[in-house]
Amino acid sequence: MRQKRIHFIQLLCLILLLLLVNIISEHFYIRIDLTKEKRYSLSEETKNILNKLDDYVYIEVYLEGDFPSGIERLSLETKRILTEFKSYNALFQFSFINPTESPDRKTQNEIINQLYKKGLTPTTLQVNNGDNYSEKIIVPGAIVKFGGKEKPIQLLKSQISRNPEQNIQNSIRELEYEFTNAILNLQTKVKPSIGFLRGHGELVDLEIGDLTKSLSEKYTIDKVNLREFELDSLGEPDLMKKLNQIKLKKLIVIAKPKFAFLDLDKYLIDQYIMNGGKVLWLIDGTMADMDSLSNKSSFLAYPFRELNLSDQLFKYGIRVNSNIIEDISSSKIPIPVSLTNNNPQWELMPWRYFPVSIPTSDHPITSNLNAVKFDFVGSIDTVTTNPEIKKTILLETSPYTKLSNTPFEISLQSALNPPDQEKFNKGPQALAVLVEGKFQSIFKNRLSPLDKKIAFVSNSRDTKMIVISDGDIAKNKISRGQPLPLGFDNYEKRQYGNKDFLLNCIDFLLEDDALIQIRTREMKMRLLDNQKINKERLFWQAINLISPLLVIVLIGLTTNIIRRKNYAN
Repeated sequence: MRQKRIHFIQLLCLILLLLLVNIISEHFYIRIDLTKEKRYSLSEETKNILNKLDDYVYIEVYLEGDFPSGIERLSLETKRILTEFKSYNALFQFSFINPTESPDRKTQNEIINQLYKKGLTPTTLQVNNGDNYSEKIIVPGAIVKFGGKEKPIQLLKSQISRNPEQNIQNSIRELEYEFTNAILNLQTKVKPSIGFLRGHGELVDLEIGDLTKSLSEKYTIDKVNLREFELDSLGEPDLMKKLNQIKLKKLIVIAKPKFAFLDLDKYLIDQYIMNGGKVLWLIDGTMADMDSLSNKSSFLAYPFRELNLSDQLFKYGIRVNSNIIEDISSSKIPIPVSLTNNNPQWELMPWRYFPVSIPTSDHPITSNLNAVKFDFVGSIDTVTTNPEIKKTILLETSPYTKLSNTPFEISLQSALNPPDQEKFNKGPQALAVLVEGKFQSIFKNRLSPLDKKIAFVSNSRDTKMIVISDGDIAKNKISRGQPLPLGFDNYEKRQYGNKDFLLNCIDFLLEDDALIQIRTREMKMRLLDNQKINKERLFWQAINLISPLLVIVLIGLTTNIIRRKNYAN
């Protein structure tokens, strides 16, 4: 009787202890992450952003359904990290939706089209059904809603140079950054201003329509014409007012100018930089365009010497060369290879003048970035004019390149000729370079009549710029008067990473350190060895099947022996 009372008290104490733990857990969230890189914990930057939320954030994730293992893992990881977000702020809500749940194909297509218009790109999967394969359309994305606004997120990152498993791995790695970035974008009430330079034949609005549309979600887009001035009381151009107008821009973009910059233009840009301004330079060193091949089979590429920017960029540590790069790693264009009944037969052939750069560095701008396509691009050299300037090569060609000085004849026939490997020996060539530090003015120690009209600054504070030796990297194709997605190759039906690269460049130049820290956070995915799995599959299946049974039998035998011993006593 006494023994039963003791057992009852022990049971009651256990129940009370469990209730107490349950009550405490409702008020205190405690989780121990034992992984080396704290993979299952949010960064401090994300926690701070979540703790400052003052309104509901609602997220619809379209990763619900029956998926292959890779997509299923992405779905589970998305659910896990959103649960982490919610644990830090109850204003954070989310739900998972299956957009293809309806058995009616017409309804499915309507829903998918609606999501596509909102900015989510559907993906077609090959599903193994035993003896055959079938296609399944999924929408691996999410819509973040806050304050009456919404922002799409593409959760599945597809990079040309990586296999499906690596793409899944990188997609999981980017989840925290993508959701945190979307929340910050939607929270922003006063958008930083970006100025696109005008007055030198730069790309027009329609040619950069897709880029500016994406930028407008986070920034205010303005035009800055260095040739338009207000007049002062004496009827002369008010240079100080023009400089103050430029200084209001957090960043200026110089996108493929074609006409020469006057010394006054250079002076205004220089003083903008000296006052801490940031510049994205998209500068062609060579004059070449595919339109020149529309009516003939060859044309001459000429150096772009009339821009009058070489000395200024040189002072900042950069030289854009007037040469043409040929790269074995390139995109393709249709070439007429034969005639059938007087009709040309076209075939996609590598066009070595359109290099495809596959990012290899872990810099925040190029981390997990898709391949970037360039058109008739020249090389960039870094020069040491100031030891305080740091240079980082962001994008470069493959090692198998050939350089040709201009003037140089570009012919369609060259696409039909197989490359001579021995001549493609110039190694990787820099195409995009980040320069950071304290810059010196190109007008330092020069006499200028403008000094009396503008307060001259000879040395900048810490700032940064990015120089890309191809203006066409920002130019989208146009169809029926509307801009097409930037970076989409209509011949290959392939989306390159041009837009993401430029958006990353601008974000890096302007965004605060919080997002940079989140994006560069290390996360190692310790995956199983597929070759070893296939080789030892039966062995480990047998171990997993038999070992639990052996453990149960062992526990039973041990318990039986102990009971016999106790009763014997």
